[in-house]
Amino acid sequence: MQVTLGKKLFLYTSGSLVLLLLVTFFILERNQARQWEDHLHSQSLAFARFATPELLKLFRGAFPPRQDETLVKVSDFLAFNRDLVGFSLYSPGGKVLYDSSSFGSLADRGLYESLSGRMGGGYVLSEPSLQTLALPAGGRVLELTAPAFGPTGEQVLAVRYLISYHSVDRRLAEMRGYFLRIALSTLICSLPLVALAARRVTRPIKRLTEGARAVARGDLESRILIGNRDEIGVLAEAFNDMSESLAVSRTELTDKNRALVRANNDLHRIQEQLIRAERLAAIGQLAAGVSHEIDNPVGIILGYAELLLADMAGEDSRRPDVEAIIAECRRCRRITGGLLGLARSGPVRRELVDVEDLVAGTVASLQPQKLFRGVSVRTAVAQPLPPIQGDPDTIRQVLVNLMLNAAQAMVGEGALTLTLGLEKQQVVLRVEDNGPGIPEDLRGRIFDPFFSTKGTGQGTGLGLSVCRKLMEDHGGEISVEESSAGGACFRLAFPRAEAEKCFDNGRDDS
Repeated sequence: MQVTLGKKLFLYTSGSLVLLLLVTFFILERNQARQWEDHLHSQSLAFARFATPELLKLFRGAFPPRQDETLVKVSDFLAFNRDLVGFSLYSPGGKVLYDSSSFGSLADRGLYESLSGRMGGGYVLSEPSLQTLALPAGGRVLELTAPAFGPTGEQVLAVRYLISYHSVDRRLAEMRGYFLRIALSTLICSLPLVALAARRVTRPIKRLTEGARAVARGDLESRILIGNRDEIGVLAEAFNDMSESLAVSRTELTDKNRALVRANNDLHRIQEQLIRAERLAAIGQLAAGVSHEIDNPVGIILGYAELLLADMAGEDSRRPDVEAIIAECRRCRRITGGLLGLARSGPVRRELVDVEDLVAGTVASLQPQKLFRGVSVRTAVAQPLPPIQGDPDTIRQVLVNLMLNAAQAMVGEGALTLTLGLEKQQVVLRVEDNGPGIPEDLRGRIFDPFFSTKGTGQGTGLGLSVCRKLMEDHGGEISVEESSAGGACFRLAFPRAEAEKCFDNGRDDS
């Protein structure tokens, strides 16, 4: 069983209070008993000095008295001292001259008889003597021996008084009862106050514990509200300062982690761009060689083939072969042209471009073509869009390439949706179709040069690579997303034009 701090404080305080009451009672009892005993002694001495000469007068030298009236007078005279148990008269030689019966209602006759034959002190005295005798059955009596002097000043006898401590013991018992009642009353009144004080002390500690557990759970916004200005209040303020410092440190650490993640992503992107740049550089060198070594011979072959085809009659059996030669030559020129376009680099001509108008013009130019006659093209603009900076012909080339790919994937029948919107200071254009789509395991490779999902002889695999290069030249990006229509969805993101750049561009063009 766990004993809480409040219970310990309550037990320690209660135990200290009880111990303090016991020590106080012990000291008071000892002091009061000593005072009452001293008072009994002084009162008994005064009684002996007063009573001894009177006893000599009453006895008149007769031991025992000859008349019973003398004993009655002696008894009446000594009865005012209720603590007197009895008295005895001794000669200076130690002979018992008279031994009285017991006095007072509190006296015990058997007790007196057990003590009456014993003489605690001497017989020849100059001053009264006091001695406390312990009783066999428990308790005590005061033995007071006083000398009695004759007319000549000589001691004629000794008077022994036995005085009971009963009055002192009764007062002590009464005082113990009073103290017990006072102690019980004090405890009854003090223990609730002690419990309240313990609760008042432990409540801030409990709040500190709850605050520490909240911080351990990660709630660094938790604060401890303690209005006291004592040590616990100072500790609570220090705890709140620590929580605030931890919250600030966690925020800074989170920001630095996010910056590190962004830097890592940028590093990966730059690394990919470097890899692509190296690949494009190699392709550029290859394209230059191919253009120089192949393009010209292919051009000559294409020219002669077209002349040969023009001279052939329509029913000539060689005509399909010549047409195949012309088609393959044109395909070779497209490949070399794509390679040159992929490898070509240079500054992009920039001007203000209204993307909405550019999309509308591109759609209008493609819809009359045979490939788009069975395709439903829809344009959606989510909100008014700011202009962008770039080369409208290059952007149109990217859009045409994506729309042609979509139409070819849908085999000339389906729905093509162009959606324009503004996302995070970027103008975004999504080209989405309901064709067969792009498998997820191929999405990371579709922008690689010479990679194509089309059949053999239906594409060069350079179109999307060229599109990505053109988008990067514009400071934008192209990516593949999940399509709600089940087909492919390409996302084009262009940085919006800034006011100062637009103004400067207009001033330079003027």
